[in-house]
Amino acid sequence: MNHLWADHRVFAVGDSAILFGVDHASLFSIDAETREVIQRLGTQQSLNLNETVQQDREILAALRDARILLTEEEAKRPAPELPHPQGIPLVTMVLEVAQDCNLRCTYCYAEGGAYGGDRRLLTPQMARKAVRLLIQEAGDRELVTLVLFGGEPLLNMPAIEAAVEEAELRGQETGKRVQMSLTTNGTLLNPKIISFLQQNRVAVSVSLDGPPDLHDANRPDAAGQGSYARILPNLKRLLKNSPAPVAARVTLTPDQWGRIEEVLDHLSGLGFHEVGIAPASPITNELLPSLVQEEILLKGFAAMTHRFKEEAVKGRILPFSNILDLLGRLHLGQTKSVACGAGFGYLAVDAEGNFFPCHRLAGEEMFQVGDLDTGADMQKIESSLAILTAGKEQMCSDCWARTLCTGGCHYENHLRESKLGLPPGSSCYFIRSWLQLGIELYAELRSTGADSLLERLEKRAAC
Repeated sequence: MNHLWADHRVFAVGDSAILFGVDHASLFSIDAETREVIQRLGTQQSLNLNETVQQDREILAALRDARILLTEEEAKRPAPELPHPQGIPLVTMVLEVAQDCNLRCTYCYAEGGAYGGDRRLLTPQMARKAVRLLIQEAGDRELVTLVLFGGEPLLNMPAIEAAVEEAELRGQETGKRVQMSLTTNGTLLNPKIISFLQQNRVAVSVSLDGPPDLHDANRPDAAGQGSYARILPNLKRLLKNSPAPVAARVTLTPDQWGRIEEVLDHLSGLGFHEVGIAPASPITNELLPSLVQEEILLKGFAAMTHRFKEEAVKGRILPFSNILDLLGRLHLGQTKSVACGAGFGYLAVDAEGNFFPCHRLAGEEMFQVGDLDTGADMQKIESSLAILTAGKEQMCSDCWARTLCTGGCHYENHLRESKLGLPPGSSCYFIRSWLQLGIELYAELRSTGADSLLERLEKRAAC
């Protein structure tokens, strides 16, 4: 019986190697002998195991069992059909309670929080209506997620209080658990608000970009004054005895990418439970990185993976959520058939009650897919996703990272390709390089016996 090679990649990790099975995101440590067989026979289009020498045959049989070698019949089976938004219940809602902000961040994709429109606040009545819709449309799902967002959501505490109260009431009535989170710039936190968030177990992310000089350069207020000093006093109160994780949400412009380690150390030193670092969205040509800047970013991320390993060997976890999320997915063997949840059980609701597949697309009229009065229009969701993924299918089908990435962020691609005119795939090099760093780190952790740590991260990824 002839066998064909499934798509795979071999990554060198020190003196050993790891085999990545693309279709199932499977990972196997392999010895030098197995690696040599793959290199020697991997270019052959078809293999008959019975015609190979005994020593090779044993290795090839193991690769067959690992689904790296497929029978011709298995290889001809059609790929699973992609999911359709119509068949997926709504389980995550991003509620933009305030399309306004008291800061004027230099890289803001939401145009100062207004998303290109008038500055406005969601009414408490609409907040309640949105939460009722979320719980109603979740079907038999026991867990739903409500994200309180902006702009700056703390400008509208009446809507936040209404949404949280409605979530708890309807959750109790229906037996559903509503997981709530809020993203804030932290300048409006006060003891009363902190008490409310903690009593209701609302997980909080604070947008803080690092040391004062860096943060203040990125996140001034409307008068051009820095915001760091306004955040610190109440941040300490928020972090103290918090029943839910408090994360730092960091955005860095390309000229700041060389300071990643410094940023993580500063924020973890303040007491944040986790720190996530993201490059600024390229809303203008000035925020597009050069190749040199991309290499600096990758160098910083590589340094963080090395530090993560050093801490893990000592039984400690470096609180860098970029790595935590990726390792959890790798350990779980979590593949993706779509790039993200946008439109697939995930909707954003703006301050006027309009629906969008993703919160970052709010204000883009061509991507409005319904509203609180008429409900979600599945045809509009599908057509929006078709626009956002146009040209990606063939490009992604030839990529070894497709089951871990599946095309990348729709909004980021929309900015690069539709707004700035870049060719599709302009972010692929960085994404693939980052995923390879994660795979290599995962292999090193397995070799050091850090299984208990990885199991903890698996639980995180499964949530």
